[in-house]
Amino acid sequence: MKEIIGVTNKLLEIDLTMKKWQVLNIDPKDRRMYLGGKGLGLKIYYDRFKSKLNDIDPLGSENDLIFMAGVLTGTGAVCSARFAGVTKSPLTGIMVSSSCGGPFGGAFKTAGYDGLIVKGTSSSPLYLEISDGEVLFHDASQLWGKMIDETQNTFNLSVKDGDLTIGPAGENKVSYANIASGHRFLGRAGMGAVMGSKKLKAIVVRGRSYRVRPVKEEMFKTVRRRASAQIARNDFAGKY
Repeated sequence: MKEIIGVTNKLLEIDLTMKKWQVLNIDPKDRRMYLGGKGLGLKIYYDRFKSKLNDIDPLGSENDLIFMAGVLTGTGAVCSARFAGVTKSPLTGIMVSSSCGGPFGGAFKTAGYDGLIVKGTSSSPLYLEISDGEVLFHDASQLWGKMIDETQNTFNLSVKDGDLTIGPAGENKVSYANIASGHRFLGRAGMGAVMGSKKLKAIVVRGRSYRVRPVKEEMFKTVRRRASAQIARNDFAGKY
């Protein structure tokens, strides 16, 4: 199995209008300053739109939807299986982030990427299938209108895979619609509406092409054991 030492500093950018994709590099200075997840996602979004942020229509083709894994995502660190979504909100009209658990973050990181940028709008419903070095654009006309769990059940997801899926609320651009990752949700700011405005029903990631390894693995294992023990001793967190 191939390995990732810490992070890849790779961003996958997918253009739904042109049905094209490319891999971009994360600026190492931004990585050190903002780390990952919410901080780095907001920085990337702001840099793309800072000169026209106020003019962006949250449900327009020009608005991007960004998903960023954390630095520790995929390493097995305690409470690290989260990722952030970033966009301009149709609910509040400002640049926002939302945090989510579920399988998507780890699957995406182990597919070889630290972040995903979705831009443009498809002319018809589709879903994306992402794996190491490949992005497939699938027709989703038969899935449009289905509930989230119905849709997820059609993807034959394994424990190595992750998904981001919307239901009818997102399709109809309800301003507070969610995006599901397994049984967890990006629940803030109406990100499901942004995804629905792009005619994007779901994103499926086939993960585990890579193993994520910390730079200082033995030190990492020691700190992880210490953190796990401290959580277990906590009266509240220890129950979970």
